[in-house]
Amino acid sequence: MLKRTNGMSGFTLAEVLITLGIIGVVAAMTMPTLINSTNGAQYKTAYKKALSVMSQAVAMNIALNDYDLSETAATGTNGTEATMDTEAQSLYSIFRNRMNVVKVRNGADFVTTAGDVNQYLIVTAGDTADYTAFAENHVTATDHSFPPIADAGTWNADATLLFMNDGITLIFDNTQFNCIDGTTTNNLSDEWCYGFIDVNGQKGPNRIVKCDNGSGDTANGAVGEDGYACTVTNPTDIYPIAFYNQSVIPASGAARAVLYSK
Repeated sequence: MLKRTNGMSGFTLAEVLITLGIIGVVAAMTMPTLINSTNGAQYKTAYKKALSVMSQAVAMNIALNDYDLSETAATGTNGTEATMDTEAQSLYSIFRNRMNVVKVRNGADFVTTAGDVNQYLIVTAGDTADYTAFAENHVTATDHSFPPIADAGTWNADATLLFMNDGITLIFDNTQFNCIDGTTTNNLSDEWCYGFIDVNGQKGPNRIVKCDNGSGDTANGAVGEDGYACTVTNPTDIYPIAFYNQSVIPASGAARAVLYSK
């Protein structure tokens, strides 16, 4: 014979609803942080990969064509696949010939009309003083600089964009040449060349990486200097870079912080 168990009962509907409500609130509070952390890790990994691929491209070009970034000539122009010359001894010829590039564009190919499928909007230019000051500390030639951009703007019309098969995009001014580190080349002044890596191309968030406090910490160095202290909690998708001789390196305090963080 079955016996009835007294004093035991299930949860009431009100208790279940309250519990689900608490779980929902906690999830709503933690999910954005979790998503940002996951995306940040992906951006960081892709950024490191892009630096490695670019460095390998330079090394391969030395082996096959016997010149590096310091020996690029003043023959480079900005344009599209149909107008640019892969035989010229330019930045474009090194990266186009030695990386898995699937599409070549210039800044003029992208529009500013909101919602247009051909838009490549830069949501925020980050802390521009960080990377432009970095360039000023390592360049004497006036034709070596970052492609100018601004918040809610598109890439400069005179910028070359190389889209790779994994979604990473390299943006630079192909009129730069003789990208030299003066400390290792006949005691000349630095004439580094500059650009950006966008680890996921036109896809958002399209934000240039910046220090958490917006302007870095100058305790260990001035803005743009190698000792410029900075922390980046949530890496974004666009990184300033510098290239010279056989090297490709981060070109801002924020870009360095992401590369060297654990």
